[in-house]
Amino acid sequence: MKSRVCLGMLIGIGVGALNGCQSGESSDDAAPLASVGEKTLSVEQLQQRIPPEMDPEDSIAIANQYIDQWIREQIFIQQAEQSLSDETVDFEDEVEAYRNALVLHEYKNRFVNKQLNTNVSEEEALNYYQENQQSFVLTDYRFRALFIDAPSESELTGVRELFTLLDSTRFFEMEQWCVENGARYALAGTNWWSLSEFTKEVPMDFYRVENQLSSRRLIEFEAENRVYLVRFLEHAFKDEVAPFAAVQQEVEELILHQRRQQLLQNLEEQLVVKAWAEGIVFRAE
Repeated sequence: MKSRVCLGMLIGIGVGALNGCQSGESSDDAAPLASVGEKTLSVEQLQQRIPPEMDPEDSIAIANQYIDQWIREQIFIQQAEQSLSDETVDFEDEVEAYRNALVLHEYKNRFVNKQLNTNVSEEEALNYYQENQQSFVLTDYRFRALFIDAPSESELTGVRELFTLLDSTRFFEMEQWCVENGARYALAGTNWWSLSEFTKEVPMDFYRVENQLSSRRLIEFEAENRVYLVRFLEHAFKDEVAPFAAVQQEVEELILHQRRQQLLQNLEEQLVVKAWAEGIVFRAE
């Protein structure tokens, strides 16, 4: 209980003052915040768990929660170590492998982030798409569409006419109508939807999917006290190659992935050649 009081007082004047919990001692001689057997929890360890901008009350709650959890975990670990044989808990190889994986992951990320050219031209993306079209065969319908989702009591005459005409110079009028009438809308027409994505936004029943997606007429229906206006602009069916615009972002990500892999492969080769040249590698014949 004493440690909680001290902790609360310290956090109350700022997390940065945690190392001032002296109780008449210098900070170097201060007792740990908690201990289980020979394991101790230091002030510095706790400081790393509390954001410096957090207010004192929240800091105290998080600090006490962390200390309680740390104590429980150490009790559990010590019981496990006492119960298992030395051979069972010999994890030196696994720990080293895990550490090596973390070090490599961090080094590779930093190297790639520094060296990678992230600019992908549309020409490069289009060439990749054309050379790898079988990688972009659709497993679901994809389409571009516009929709308005408005309260059912809305007066739709004007916006219905605009939606029928699809005059791009008057899209601002439609957006303005949506704002004034508390309607949700998607009028950019650039997004390629899947059926599952679209029906999360618009509760439309798809019963003859290909016929419905092929139609370019205005679709209007009501559901759950809302009225919906929908226009399909472009579509692609399952088992067809996706239009380039529908997968352009995916294409660019694949190109960047290839660049990353090539950068790392070149780095590995350079390091291996350098190590052999410097004579720091030995291999028994």
